[in-house]
Amino acid sequence: MMKNQEFEVNWKKCKNCGFIQHHSHIRCLKCKNEQFTTTEPSGKATLISYTILKSPPMEFRDKHSYALGIIEFENGIRLMGQIKENADLEIGIEVKLHNETICKDLDGREIITYIFEPVKS
Repeated sequence: MMKNQEFEVNWKKCKNCGFIQHHSHIRCLKCKNEQFTTTEPSGKATLISYTILKSPPMEFRDKHSYALGIIEFENGIRLMGQIKENADLEIGIEVKLHNETICKDLDGREIITYIFEPVKS
């Protein structure tokens, strides 16, 4: 399971219809069932969309710009997150998921989250 000190990356999978959705929903968005199993991202991760932010929030004051992308895993799970390198990004490239400190908040506390990094060929 993808874990770090703060969170796990997992989703709910409906026991009735198999629909995969974010863990915050109490009913299946497709069939309204209330029974789920837990699933996690697995398989190859592909960049399906991205944008470059050039006016980052205060927490990212040390960065001139950074990339946010939507990543799709082979099992259908999609995640949005920061991409470690924004040079030479292309739709369809393979990326890998890992946890990393991405910045410090305005009070100096480290913000740890998942981040994507392009797989080098």
